[in-house]
Amino acid sequence: MDLTVGGFGAMTSLGHSLVGASVGVLCMPAMDKLYRRLIIFVAIIAMANLPDWPIPSWGHFRLVASHSIIVNGAGIVCLVVGLHLQGALLRKPHRRVIIGLIVAWVSHFLLDALYVDSRLTLFWPLSEVTVSLPVPWLKTLPHVPPPFDERIIRILMLETMTFLPLLVLAAAIRRWRASARMPVDPHC
Repeated sequence: MDLTVGGFGAMTSLGHSLVGASVGVLCMPAMDKLYRRLIIFVAIIAMANLPDWPIPSWGHFRLVASHSIIVNGAGIVCLVVGLHLQGALLRKPHRRVIIGLIVAWVSHFLLDALYVDSRLTLFWPLSEVTVSLPVPWLKTLPHVPPPFDERIIRILMLETMTFLPLLVLAAAIRRWRASARMPVDPHC
C-alpha cells in the first residue's frame, strides 16, 4: 500500500507524538489524580497529531484543509471559545493545559514543513502556495509499514534521534521547576 500526500510520502506520527509529549510534560498541572494527568497527556499528544486524523473531507492526503493554518486556526478559536464558555479559562491550571493543546496542535505544521519531501499549503483556501523548510535527514515514509524494511527503520530512528531530546529536555525542565518550588530544610 502506497501512502502518498500530493505525490509525496507521509510523515510518521512518531515525531508529532514526541513533540506532543514534550509539550504535555511542560504543561501538565500538578494534580493528585493520575488518571486526570494521563487524560490530559494523551489529549495533548492527540492534538499534536490532529491534522493527520482520517476525518472525512479533511483533505489529509492532499495537505489542504487538514494542514491549513486558516482552517486549523478557526478550530483553535472554536476550542478556546468552547472552553471559555465552560469556564475552563478561569482556572490557572486549565490555562496551562489549553496553551499546551494549542502549542501541540500548531507544532504539527512546523514539523511537517521540516521534512525534505513535504509541501504544505498552509494558507489554503486563500493561497495554493506551498511551504517547505527541509531538514536533510528528515524524510517521509515511502509506504505504510509493514514491512519495516531498512528504509522505514532508518526514517524512524532519525525521527527519534531528532525529537526525543525535546522530551528529555522537557522532563529535565519540569523536574528543575519542581525542585525549585520545594522548600529547603534549614537543618540539612
